[in-house]
Amino acid sequence: SHLLGPLSVPGFLLLLAIVMCYSVAFGLVEIGVTGFASEAGRPAFAGLLLGLMSVGSVTGGLAYGGRGWHLPLARQFALALALMGAGILPLALLSTMWSFAGFSVLADVVMAPALTMQSMLVTKTAPAESLAEAFTWSATALLAGVSLGFALGGVILDAAGSATVLVLAAAASLVAAAGAYLHL
Repeated sequence: SHLLGPLSVPGFLLLLAIVMCYSVAFGLVEIGVTGFASEAGRPAFAGLLLGLMSVGSVTGGLAYGGRGWHLPLARQFALALALMGAGILPLALLSTMWSFAGFSVLADVVMAPALTMQSMLVTKTAPAESLAEAFTWSATALLAGVSLGFALGGVILDAAGSATVLVLAAAASLVAAAGAYLHL
């Protein structure tokens, strides 16, 4: 067993970088959605919009877990991250609360599946003897990315508005998708 545990595995380090990148999108989305509701003069609707996103995530998780998939796991992950970016992007273009609410459900459909795939990739990438540590690193990368997304999102929201925050969230997810496709 290596002193650095799973951090000594190059594929695991790449996975952590991809996790951190796509989780930045999570933080940016939460700030972007909250900003959109405030800009629309309905700040109290932010909770409803985020709740609708959760409905999409649960639905996606049930659909993903309820069937078998033939595509290799790394390709599934790359596709899910690409779909996440594609789902977030329309939110930046919408101007009415009701259209934003409808697209909010769709925007998060792949969140739960992506988190599930992330966990499965941890078990496939990290050495069996260091899985507990590997999951700790994975959770750390996820939470650090979300926190970074919150911090960046707040600054960007103040400077450029919610649409810009949401475009950057989509971009972060698409960059993570490219990384997963090319390197996992």
